Amino acid sequence: MRFDPAYLRHLVERLESFRSHPLGFRVAGTPEERKATAFIAREMRSLGLEDVVEEPVPVDGWRLQEAFVELADGTRFDCASFGGVPETGRRGVTGELVRVGRGGRKQLDRIHVAGKIALVEWQVARLWPYHVGLELGLRGAKAMIVYCPPGGPYYQAREALGTFDGIWHEQAPPCVTIRKEDAPKLNGQVKVVLRAPLARGAEAANVVGILPGRRRGAPLIVAGHHDGWFGAAFDDATGVAVTLELARAFREAGLKPERSIAFVSHTAEEYGIANSAYDWCYGAWYQVVAEHREWTTSSPFYLNVEGSGRPEPFTVDAPPELAARMRRICRDAARDGLLPHGHKLARPNTWTEVWPFLAAGIPGINVSTFTDGFDRTEYHTQYDTADGVDFDYLAKLTEVCARMLLDEHKLDFRTRTRDLRRFGLELPDVDPSDARRRFTAIGRGLYGLDAIDAPRYPHEQTASDIAHLERALAEPRTAARELAQVGLNWLCADLSHEAFRIERGRRGRSAPRACWGVQGDADPGPDLWRELASLRGEGRKPGPWLERSLRLHLGRSRRELDRRLSRMAAAASGHVFPLARPRAKDLP
Repeated sequence: MRFDPAYLRHLVERLESFRSHPLGFRVAGTPEERKATAFIAREMRSLGLEDVVEEPVPVDGWRLQEAFVELADGTRFDCASFGGVPETGRRGVTGELVRVGRGGRKQLDRIHVAGKIALVEWQVARLWPYHVGLELGLRGAKAMIVYCPPGGPYYQAREALGTFDGIWHEQAPPCVTIRKEDAPKLNGQVKVVLRAPLARGAEAANVVGILPGRRRGAPLIVAGHHDGWFGAAFDDATGVAVTLELARAFREAGLKPERSIAFVSHTAEEYGIANSAYDWCYGAWYQVVAEHREWTTSSPFYLNVEGSGRPEPFTVDAPPELAARMRRICRDAARDGLLPHGHKLARPNTWTEVWPFLAAGIPGINVSTFTDGFDRTEYHTQYDTADGVDFDYLAKLTEVCARMLLDEHKLDFRTRTRDLRRFGLELPDVDPSDARRRFTAIGRGLYGLDAIDAPRYPHEQTASDIAHLERALAEPRTAARELAQVGLNWLCADLSHEAFRIERGRRGRSAPRACWGVQGDADPGPDLWRELASLRGEGRKPGPWLERSLRLHLGRSRRELDRRLSRMAAAASGHVFPLARPRAKDLP
């Protein structure tokens, strides 16, 4: 079977050409994204795939057209922004610039920001711009300019201009991002212009094409995502290119797989819905809960291809049931010269589309050549171009993906069994004939989220909260430190109580626009803002009320832990919980 670097390059460069702004941007629900889906569908048909369709996905389309900051003397600095942020319109917003540092409430309490434009340093990964934007909006700021200073979590490459999904609050003001080199040059009266119209209820699309197999049943699935920031060549035109090159090579070789294979290009991986804490991985979530629910109980395997082809180690994010098989395939591939930069295994995370597939009950993995160094320097910047991709290496990785896709799809539950025993849970022996159903039970009952949306078992956040509450009650001298580690309460140091209530209120399964967050059933923890303020000398004095309040929260958390452990035990024993359908409040 032959894998063609030239065709991979052609696909990446063609997708990179669809852009709403000179620097790029093909965002879900925009004309540029639909040009990309039409191109991908044409390619699928030309390769001989069957039943090719652009499946509609309702989104809040956000289209970046122009962003800049202008000084009073006319000096202009190019900017970008975050997906879903409200625009200023052509005339922009003018006001006095105020430097607010990291933008926590203690910094803002010393500065008058109402009617002004705040320059914010994104200093640490945990305090995101949307947190600061909410606080600034509640205090009346007109606009916000964000940059990552040297040593910050992102955009550290020279002259890097960055973006992300916004996770924006409706109370927050318009916001642009600026290069770290340009931020010190801002002063006095400035004008912020952001032209990025938001089309609520726009239509995006997932593209699907089928290579028929010899037997009936739900297909194997391989996918990348075609939406992206800036040129989005590496992240993730390369994933779409690998998907299409697999289809081309399989057809050229005359492959007739046992199972049909669905070749998929997802929309809205980067951003898909406004005013949501779960605004990414939206297209993949919608596909499995609305369009192809049959995949969740019957598809044997899902291969998600994230940014690949940079000359870095090949990383495979695999659940315990697939880890041993993926390790074997990678060892064989390395022996055959296909992995010249090495390889490693990791656990799946919520930053890629494999997570909503796993949580729906589909065995799957994510592959990429992302590194921490890339994340800090060039990730989601204008440097994501085809020039950064080694297409000969990408062709080798495509062959590795082919081996993963065509391997025998057996599930090994031994590692999961050991995992669950750490928590006092038993996974009864799994009959091989029942293995696929049992994985669906595990996916829907054992894939959870912690308070900051990292993957955990469903009880882990709640159990941790209980331990911190108990220690706070046992040792008042360290109570503030313990309570700050309960749920989202680390944010209490940086957000006012009103802002914290708003942020906490959009977390968890019952929150509006929770989307795939419903699957993870996150526990944001109790609201301890008043208690922490008291212990820090900022509010009501400590007294008997404080202990009563903490004991009340502890009792609620213990009951919640019992609920979660009971549900986990049922899932481990093989009970398949229903897959939640999209609610009206989850959709545009």
